[in-house]
Amino acid sequence: MTTTRRALLLGCLLVSGCADSTLPAGAVCKATADCDTGLTCLDVAQFSGTTCTVVGKSCSKTCTDDMSCQTLGTNFKCFATCTADKACEMVANP
Repeated sequence: MTTTRRALLLGCLLVSGCADSTLPAGAVCKATADCDTGLTCLDVAQFSGTTCTVVGKSCSKTCTDDMSCQTLGTNFKCFATCTADKACEMVANP
């Protein structure tokens, strides 16, 4: 393999832009286009007292309650975000 091809392959792997596959529910994302069909790249919030901080983004969907998240799997629950919306997020133990 030539040095140029090696550098190109390494660049592809580092940027993760060479694959056409999308990400499943719960995966870290940057934009909705990164996520599987039917999912949106939503903010993940952390609350400390009355302060809300966005700590990342994940492929998910909006919800109203835990039942709204059932289609994603038993390890997804409905959590508040820093906006009026709620999002299905993965939990360690269902």
